Amino acid sequence: MLVLPIVNKGRVMNAEIRLKKASKIRKSVCYEDAKPSDIIVNREKFSESSFGKSRDVNAPIDFIRSKSLLYPRRFLVTTKEENDSNAYDVYEVPQPPKSVNRNLDRLYSKAITDMRQEIPGSPKRGRYVSFEELGMEEQLSDEKIARLQRIVKDYPQSEWPRLFEEAGIMGITDVIRFLNNFECTVISDTSIREESLQDTLKAMSSLNTRDYRNLKKYYRTAKGNTGIYTKMSYVNKLVNGKPLTLIQTKDRPKQLIKTKKDEIEYPKAA
Repeated sequence: MLVLPIVNKGRVMNAEIRLKKASKIRKSVCYEDAKPSDIIVNREKFSESSFGKSRDVNAPIDFIRSKSLLYPRRFLVTTKEENDSNAYDVYEVPQPPKSVNRNLDRLYSKAITDMRQEIPGSPKRGRYVSFEELGMEEQLSDEKIARLQRIVKDYPQSEWPRLFEEAGIMGITDVIRFLNNFECTVISDTSIREESLQDTLKAMSSLNTRDYRNLKKYYRTAKGNTGIYTKMSYVNKLVNGKPLTLIQTKDRPKQLIKTKKDEIEYPKAA
């Protein structure tokens, strides 16, 4: 399970990241022509390819794209076997989005690997996701957002693509478009008051144990994710007229992170 820690309204919460429209189509099955923990694209198997032997974290998405050149269509991902049998589950997944950069491809590959490592009937193992480690902060720098803001406010929408390209900021909108292929659902009963977490860190600081360092890194990741998500939401509102709703509650979509008066002021680009 890919987990996105984030701060909202004085609470540190966690959201599960999944690929949108990926659906589990078979449960507890075992086929002669399909292995557990595999990817099958147009009858080609990841486990039998050179990609399957690679240690590159992006090998899954590279395999999917290479085997989809002629016939881009939905593909299959199988989970690991159940603990007490050789049966596994099967996901059906839409084609991956156009590549923006290798860091975002890494997020997609992690989502595919997460499905492959799932053990049906067993608790999911959580793995934290950091927007900063995925290189999003570079794409969403204050300078680039200032350029975007100026273009959106001063020019008609028909001229935006050309002007974005000339200003070297097309990557900003590409990041938003790529992330729209994911959905994040808040995990119930996993939030904590930010003040309580800060007090705990303060009390443990003199110990400098592994638990303290892990908790400190978790909080730093949550704050970093919050800052980057706020910027993405602002960019989405500039370009698409509404805040980003990547993170949802289980009941209905909800914009969790709001900027002051839905506006962020950035310095004018030089």
